[in-house]
Amino acid sequence: MGRCLSRFFPMICAAALLSGCAAVGQREYQPQPNPVPRDIRHYQLSIDPPIAADRVRIEVIYRDAGGACPVNQAGVQFTPKRQGQGLSFQVALDMFRNQDGCQWQPNQLRIALRAGGNYNTNFSVPLALGRQVRWCRLNPEHGACMARERDIRSYKIPGGVHRVVVMQGR
Repeated sequence: MGRCLSRFFPMICAAALLSGCAAVGQREYQPQPNPVPRDIRHYQLSIDPPIAADRVRIEVIYRDAGGACPVNQAGVQFTPKRQGQGLSFQVALDMFRNQDGCQWQPNQLRIALRAGGNYNTNFSVPLALGRQVRWCRLNPEHGACMARERDIRSYKIPGGVHRVVVMQGR
């Protein structure tokens, strides 16, 4: 149990930093992190050619399904861990407590790859996935990711092309 909490502590801390779609008076609202998340999904990330884990950022976007929350979405951002040839990460589906009229549900994964000094190369996939493949062209000014290799190769921006596979499971 302690090992699980130590893995999610950075995510819980990051949750306090990220909230979205709030009016100026609502910016003080922070979703309450669940101190012991129990509904955890495991994911594998394969990038070819490989990219270092510290050049990959994962964000999980949660949305309020109740409609009475002061904000309608919140996010948690973290870096995946190296596991063999690929990367791995975990997502707590019950990251936030349902309170204050909020009914938090995970909505999407956002995968971002660093090129130069930014993470402009990014894409989103639903959490309920089996296997998703994206083809990304790393470019510090205007990165792009597409579902088909031929589309990203015909997209006329400079930068290397990477095949990114996201799979649920260990």
